[in-house]
Amino acid sequence: MNRRSRWLAALLYLMLWSAGALAASAASEPDAVAENPHGPLRVAISSVAPFVMPQTAAPEGFSIDLWNELARRMHVDFTWIRIPTQAGLLPAVQHGDADVAIAAITMTAERERVVDFSLSYFDSGLQIIVRAQNESTWMDAFWSIPWKAVVQLVCVAVAIVFLLANLVWLIERRRDPQFQRPYLRAIGEGLWVTMLIIATGEHGERETAGFWKRLLVPAMWLIGVVLIAQFTATVTSSQTVARLQSNIRGPDDLPGKTIGTVPRTTAADYLAQRGLPFVDVNSAADGIRMLTHGDVQAIVYDAPTLQYWAAKRGNGLLAVVGPVFSPQKYGIAVANGSALRKPINEALLAMVEDGTYEQIYGKWFAPAR
Repeated sequence: MNRRSRWLAALLYLMLWSAGALAASAASEPDAVAENPHGPLRVAISSVAPFVMPQTAAPEGFSIDLWNELARRMHVDFTWIRIPTQAGLLPAVQHGDADVAIAAITMTAERERVVDFSLSYFDSGLQIIVRAQNESTWMDAFWSIPWKAVVQLVCVAVAIVFLLANLVWLIERRRDPQFQRPYLRAIGEGLWVTMLIIATGEHGERETAGFWKRLLVPAMWLIGVVLIAQFTATVTSSQTVARLQSNIRGPDDLPGKTIGTVPRTTAADYLAQRGLPFVDVNSAADGIRMLTHGDVQAIVYDAPTLQYWAAKRGNGLLAVVGPVFSPQKYGIAVANGSALRKPINEALLAMVEDGTYEQIYGKWFAPAR
């Protein structure tokens, strides 16, 4: 082989080597870049504190901080897609409306059939939240009374008593001097007589009472009994509700109780599998209101979310009780066969190894000092 042929062979070898190196370099780039050559990744989120905080202008939360760091390490751009409910996260990925979903998504065998999951990034489970136990002080008892209902009942009672006083005045004004006074003074006497009848069930003059008085007195007494019974029931039922949580200490105490949970979640599946009916809870505010008003006796849901409710929004009225049960693991969802899964897992492992994950976790879950 002459010198010119050797130079040509060397040049051809150099070109082939360069092409191979470029191909290897392209293969080593994160798969996420190749997956969306025409735009940033679409990351689906849904409010579930403290993983994705509700009602914030820009997304905030543990899962938000985690994904921001993952995206930085993967060298990918992305946009947030807000999904109204958690139940809509996996369908968004499954149907191609989002490339990634992250919030507080529990990994299950059934869900693994429709999407792929990253490695677990959070250990969770279910827990129970109830009204904080009433200490039976007179102030606690006082504030547990539904004063709005009591005021409404009193207003109705006043109106009824005033109407009855007018009936007494109409019956007595022709023969009783006490009722022949000006109207306001006569009605005052009628109110007094009406309250005496309600309290004692009678109004003197047993021998000379006329037909209408004999009919009116027992009717007034019966109306008084109904009003007093309704008032008593309203107050005592509120006191009962204030103590409903006292015998709930764990999942074994749930049968026979009024339970709330978020529909189409693992908590709902847990209750359904055990034949425990539940009331739908659509938001944190909804759940807190239902508990404090006595509409439910307990809410079963993911432990970290309930602990956040009790600590940050319960105002001392809510308490998380019992152990964590039905262990769960949270993961990041991608479409089946997605090339995103590998770079996400690599970045997650790197964050755990270098302590970044622990820093983000401490920001959101470290105990308050």
